[in-house]
Amino acid sequence: MAEHLQNIKYIGHKIDDFDTFDILPDFLKDFYLADNGVIALNGGFHIRGCVKTPNRHSLGEYWFGDTKLSGLFSSLDINDIPFAQDCFGDQFVIRQKNMWRLSSETDEIKDLEINFFEFLEQIYNNPYGFLNIDNIESFDLKPGQLINVVPPFCIESKDGYSLKPVDMEEQIKYLSDFSKQIKDLPNGTNIELKVK
Repeated sequence: MAEHLQNIKYIGHKIDDFDTFDILPDFLKDFYLADNGVIALNGGFHIRGCVKTPNRHSLGEYWFGDTKLSGLFSSLDINDIPFAQDCFGDQFVIRQKNMWRLSSETDEIKDLEINFFEFLEQIYNNPYGFLNIDNIESFDLKPGQLINVVPPFCIESKDGYSLKPVDMEEQIKYLSDFSKQIKDLPNGTNIELKVK
């Protein structure tokens, strides 16, 4: 896997979280035996690993731990495997053998209608276009960072958007909180953002 990706920032160390590894489907176990996660594309794409530490790279942490994504986003449930994320905090999960994308700003999930191997093929062949991260090269993201967007992309802005690197866990919790506040608003609602 890693050898097919560009601009690698981090490669996961050996598997040490066997509680998580042991409950994975066989095709994912085979994948993790070859590559235990990676941060690539200049930080634009992160596949979590079966590790206990660091937390930022732990599949188990984001699946069952204190930062479990199914507890932060109502569109996810505990059976979704939170396999990967992009640099903005959108999540890629495996649900019933298909890949799904969680738009974290709005807490909406979409079936990509491809399986795990087709997903990897898209990442290999057209990573920046498939992930919609063409501007990632202008950032120097460090492992454990995502890009915060103000206002969020789901809000139409006449003045453009401000993008800056922030702590990954902080960004994911921010997106969870933001999505809860707008989830039930009708399309076209005017939103006033208060920046702290």
